[in-house]
Amino acid sequence: MSNDPVLPAGWQEFVAKPDPATAKAVARALTQLGSPAALESVKLIAETLAERSAAERSEKSRLIAAQLRGEVAHAFMKATAATRLAHPTVRTPVEKPAPQHQDVAHYLDVLPPKQPGERPETTPGGHDPLTLEALDLATADLAALADRVADERDASSMGHLRKAAELVDSINAEPTTYSQERRAELAAAVKGTTQEHIVDQIGFRAAKTQRDKERGLSAENEFAASYWRTNYVDTLQKFLAKLGTVMPDPDDILVNSPRVLEKLAMMVDPKVVAGLRIKPVVGRTGISVLSGTAAFKDQNIAWKSILQELGATPSAYQLYELMDTGKPDAQADSTVNTWADLVALITGSPFARLQEIARQKTELAPVCAMVEHLVLGLTDEAGPKRTDALTANALRSLGRLLDIVVANQHNPSVALRAVDLMMDEIGIVVAVAGNYTGDDYRRAVRRVMLERAPSIAPLVEGEQVHMYSYLTTSGMEALGTALWIALSWRGHEQVSRSTEPIDYFETGELLRRLREGDTLTPHQDVLVATLNPSAPYSKPSPEELVVSVREALAAQKKGAAPCVLIIDTTIQLAPGSTGGRGRLDVILGSLKEDIAAGRLEVFLCKSYQKYASFGTGKVAAGDLTLLSQKGNLESVFARAEALLQDIQLDLARHDEGQLVIHMLRHGHRDELALIDSAARNAKFVDEFCWPIDPKSKRQGTTYVDGIPLLLRATSTGKIDTLFGKLVLIDWRDSFSFLRTSYVGRIPGPWGASPAEQKEEWYVRINPGHESKETMVECFYAFGHLATSTPPGAGQPGQKQVDLGRLPLEAVLEHLKALDEVKGDAGVERYRNNIAASYCVFAVQNVGFHKDALVPLLAGFFAKRTGGVTIETQRYLAGELFSLLKEKTVDVVHDTGPAKLPPPPASGKKKVLSVDLTTVAGLCRAAAVLPAWRFTALAKEFELGQIGVSAEAKRLSALVDKAVKG
Repeated sequence: MSNDPVLPAGWQEFVAKPDPATAKAVARALTQLGSPAALESVKLIAETLAERSAAERSEKSRLIAAQLRGEVAHAFMKATAATRLAHPTVRTPVEKPAPQHQDVAHYLDVLPPKQPGERPETTPGGHDPLTLEALDLATADLAALADRVADERDASSMGHLRKAAELVDSINAEPTTYSQERRAELAAAVKGTTQEHIVDQIGFRAAKTQRDKERGLSAENEFAASYWRTNYVDTLQKFLAKLGTVMPDPDDILVNSPRVLEKLAMMVDPKVVAGLRIKPVVGRTGISVLSGTAAFKDQNIAWKSILQELGATPSAYQLYELMDTGKPDAQADSTVNTWADLVALITGSPFARLQEIARQKTELAPVCAMVEHLVLGLTDEAGPKRTDALTANALRSLGRLLDIVVANQHNPSVALRAVDLMMDEIGIVVAVAGNYTGDDYRRAVRRVMLERAPSIAPLVEGEQVHMYSYLTTSGMEALGTALWIALSWRGHEQVSRSTEPIDYFETGELLRRLREGDTLTPHQDVLVATLNPSAPYSKPSPEELVVSVREALAAQKKGAAPCVLIIDTTIQLAPGSTGGRGRLDVILGSLKEDIAAGRLEVFLCKSYQKYASFGTGKVAAGDLTLLSQKGNLESVFARAEALLQDIQLDLARHDEGQLVIHMLRHGHRDELALIDSAARNAKFVDEFCWPIDPKSKRQGTTYVDGIPLLLRATSTGKIDTLFGKLVLIDWRDSFSFLRTSYVGRIPGPWGASPAEQKEEWYVRINPGHESKETMVECFYAFGHLATSTPPGAGQPGQKQVDLGRLPLEAVLEHLKALDEVKGDAGVERYRNNIAASYCVFAVQNVGFHKDALVPLLAGFFAKRTGGVTIETQRYLAGELFSLLKEKTVDVVHDTGPAKLPPPPASGKKKVLSVDLTTVAGLCRAAAVLPAWRFTALAKEFELGQIGVSAEAKRLSALVDKAVKG
């Protein structure tokens, strides 16, 4: 008798007539098979359905999942998650090959065409290109897009693209954001329940941008802070107002744990600490009120900065949960089945397409892989609550955002915004379920740690080395706690920093106080280091760190406490980036015998606000992991202190813990892939877009090997102000975001006084996962103008340009040099992107003769748009038409700009004289903008005598249509 799995009874009837009744018969037959036969059968079902079309697979999978229960239901979800669609999402019949285009790479927004031609009135298929103007795809050549629509094989795919693109434009057209709409949609359903705060959190996890308020496909929340660890004070007052909490004393301070009082002894006189009190807001753990500071006002104690450096900032997620204390749980809704919804989502065509993109070699691939793993991870035993209406709603939103991601695979800017928003929906699902525990967290961290430092795995698994991990509210809290544990029985002034040049600059005050204690010859038994700094002035060396630790071990007295090594492990690199072994593995592998022998304790500190959040910036939390000899009595104190800190923070069971654990459990490998992706962009910016003299620290630093950030400065200073004008780059107070961002006011490494240093502070560029074309458009002009190096020039010019008062002539000189460059592969590939970069920088920084920018931008649209990203094109198109505000556009002469006096003004508007090239450029710019955007702009200017050319007629038609609505 064969033991091969078989399809259950009733399967053929279900295939012939898929409905709830036939699906129920299949489910009943599976139950009757019993385990393990039923479990094998569901795998066969998943594999069989994967051979069908994505639409059929999704429909039938959902019907079956809706009827299954218990172990078999979980097995079916897991089997479905493990089985990919067995064929490409779009199949091309052999008898009708795809149409071939001479410059197909151009249509995919990768390479510029050799000769970008004019767009025809119609395509061979008869489609008017203007009907496609709202599609938010990464190509300006709508004729190419219309060709694809004309191919009936791709009709359903293009219909999907059109629908998703219309959704993007409808979202962007609204004055609100996606997050606001989501909160408004769900507020009534969760009001008065313990789910109310989960809805209130939507849009909060993304650190607040410091740009103007965004709209459309963006995250927004009034409680969000730009950097929760430090910039939360105003937001905290809003929390307290909503909580109805009134502090007994206005000088009371809200902190994250009762243990803060003990840690204050590192930075405050013991007599002051003795006069303070601390009490948890609810119960005996978590957020607490620190009282008694008012009695020491005459001592001018900087409580805010001290508590920030200790990492005492309260957990925002716990504050949210306090709002719902005492409320009833949400009622189950028997009309929803989230398991069936999830199965339908992961078997549908958009998710299959996401999986295909994840396996390509594009900028978006690692981001799609991260989404794939986090969504598939919802199918495990800690997955969604089955009959919860809020979870069902979140899964529907997840599907809508998934549509946007795959429809914009060649427009990463839109796709990445959608992925940011997807994290909120995943956060809702795991927060409602609440299935993860502290033990799940420790198991997840252990798995990650042993993968990244395999050298120490045998000692941990053999129980020679004890590993204990717990969740903290920030990376700074992890560092502060590690120092407290290490120093609490050594004397707080006894610490050395052999790696000071590459240390966190945020810990300066804390470590300065420790270093300048009363003891004149501090013990060299506590060392603080970092794998990779957030301000990378120079490359760290794990080998040199090991030497420093060995020196400390050699000086260790017999019977003394173990030496301590505290390492910030926030930015970790894939082994391939460091010659085959990760830096953490190099360090721990070299010191593992000392740990196992009880001579050394290692504290690993990590910020989850960085790349452990997979570039979303969604999680303001951290990790502290202690490695010590198993059973070593000398390490009992350290282990006990770590356990007490964990218990009194109690984070794992809260919302932030649920999302962190889910990320670590199902996507920790994606963290390294995303770091590697962003690091490649950082290296590209360093070498091609903004090359500097590596010997001049005043220009920036060239240490970008494997790290996802780089530092830059300008010779004329005021770099913060200049970056503030780069509206296509987000302004954040941290790094690790999916889209490119920057942080200002990074202090320099030289020994200048603060006054001298102010104008020389760096900006840290945090490249995201956009295309190389985006990197060029954002940074090439800035970098080459900052160093006075025209395109193709081997060295900087003699004349420096004041970027703060940028003359248009300097931009035109660089563009002329660009036209003259021949034989440079990089310039040839990105020539149009470089031109776009200069146009963008000119729009943002040229302060005089703004009308002169009109022919510059129009000329760009007439001749240089091939290969330029849609985001940059739309930005420049909007700026071009904004320059025409309150003006009448007239053509000087049909053959070009003749030397004639300007025509008389018509009405109250200034007449702007242009040539036919400008009209052609205006026409192409108008077609780039979505209808909602062009409608507002078209009402601000008039078209006068612009001629009867094809472009003039088309532009007039667009303007008339927009004005008439």
